[in-house]
Amino acid sequence: MSDPASQPNAPTDGAQNVPKQASEKSVAKEVEKKMPPKVKGLLATPDRIILRLNKLLAAPGGLSTFLSTFNYTLYLLAHLDAKAAPLKAQLYLFLNRNATLPKVTPAVPAETSAIQNLGSMLGTARTTLRLFGLFPMYAWARQLAQGPKPGQDQVLYATSVAQCALYIVFQACENVALLTEAKILPAGLTERWTQKYGGKATSIYLTAYRAWLLGFSCDFVRLLREAQLERNKRIHRSSAEKYDLSTRDQDSKTDAKWFAELIVPFAWFPVGYHFSALNEGGFPGFNMGLMGLCGLVAGWSKTKALWESTADV
Repeated sequence: MSDPASQPNAPTDGAQNVPKQASEKSVAKEVEKKMPPKVKGLLATPDRIILRLNKLLAAPGGLSTFLSTFNYTLYLLAHLDAKAAPLKAQLYLFLNRNATLPKVTPAVPAETSAIQNLGSMLGTARTTLRLFGLFPMYAWARQLAQGPKPGQDQVLYATSVAQCALYIVFQACENVALLTEAKILPAGLTERWTQKYGGKATSIYLTAYRAWLLGFSCDFVRLLREAQLERNKRIHRSSAEKYDLSTRDQDSKTDAKWFAELIVPFAWFPVGYHFSALNEGGFPGFNMGLMGLCGLVAGWSKTKALWESTADV
């Protein structure tokens, strides 16, 4: 095999005659250069979306926020899909009305849909990831243990302390319940709370949900106190400050932020109330669709802010 052309990967005479400048060019750049602008635009869009999504997931709190919003969106879609099953069956009959087929209404599937299964899987994944949720809460509690910051309102500080304590109770109970049902913790350790429910950690989960309900309800107290302080500050402004355009613009931004934060506990309230089992029937009219809508509304503003922060990709 002395002839180089007969050896593997050996260039042919035609390839050897290619000018040096052309052979050094990147194949990708050549393809991109010859590609129509519309095609380049279509390819650039998913590429940029993937890069922005990667940056969002890498941001602090980005993964949990994205999974939460995506999870509750799936719950909402699963509910709408289940409600649309009879309509889809009727639509099938309408589209095939002229076909020589038996006029039998397609059966509505009784098993759960793939969307609901994916939502349940993500919900389980999020619960598992929250096993490590006590670490940031410890850091928060340690910071609060240093006392209120100079000039910080005492009511706001006390509210933060109460909220932190309630969230720690929630996360600790949820972790214990999850590890108990996974048979990682010894059964005797939680037998006092699981014996009534046949070995299930129902009562532990119930304590966790009630702590979570009280925890995010602290946001109502915080927001009402912030509104009171802001109103008092605006009352004592001078006439020049009240009519200053920059001050009014800042007030508008503050009000918009306040209302956006108020939506979050309002959105979570039906979910927290229902799973806390404070009454026999739970929250009136509660279903998977309402749960999905509440979770989507609660997490939308934070997800939107994180997505907008990736615009420079």
